[in-house]
Amino acid sequence: MDSPIPSAERPSLLWPSLALVVVVVFFGFPGLGGESVDLWFQGLFWDGKAWLIPHEARWGKWLAYDGPKALIILLAVVTLVRALGATFTGRASRLFWFTLLCLATVTVVATQLRAISQMATPLALKMYGGTWEHLLLFEAKPSGYPSNAFPAGHASGGFALLCLYWSLPKARRAWGLWLGLGFGLWMGLYQIARGEHFLSHTLATAALAWWVCVGLVLCLRPQPDGPQA
Repeated sequence: MDSPIPSAERPSLLWPSLALVVVVVFFGFPGLGGESVDLWFQGLFWDGKAWLIPHEARWGKWLAYDGPKALIILLAVVTLVRALGATFTGRASRLFWFTLLCLATVTVVATQLRAISQMATPLALKMYGGTWEHLLLFEAKPSGYPSNAFPAGHASGGFALLCLYWSLPKARRAWGLWLGLGFGLWMGLYQIARGEHFLSHTLATAALAWWVCVGLVLCLRPQPDGPQA
């Protein structure tokens, strides 16, 4: 059986929970300033007629959509092969299964929440050439209001890589942190720059991924530096 992480290495759910609550409340209720921040940031990518990155630009899809997604899928496949190999040979495999579970859980949770949160993409809003009014998370929505934007589904795959912080040995944890933040922000900013998401959608995804990964660390207790089974 794999060794659990020492108590001193167990992260707390407090900080990711606070981060998630702060983002949801600040951007979800009117009058707190979140809407102004969202619209200001979105304005950096909208000239009044078109988005900074054309919606169907092939170079953008390769660099920040299909390309990163393919790399994450490749990582998941390699991790699955190593997890199965370690399991069948009796070696420590908890780290591999932990990584796979994080990658899957973060993306599934983000996608499912997006389907019920009733938040529209900028593309769907009147101020950006769409048909709907801009309404916040906790404002009443009319029948048929879109529900496909909050949290950000595409960026969730990148932020799920935050799990590598706990999957890698201590000396390399910074790599896991920066890979998760780098991929998540790169994929999230691409979607913002083409009108698919607001800044708040991406920040909520980052906080959600952090929360899920910490929760799975506490449940599965991976230990990259511990003794092998």
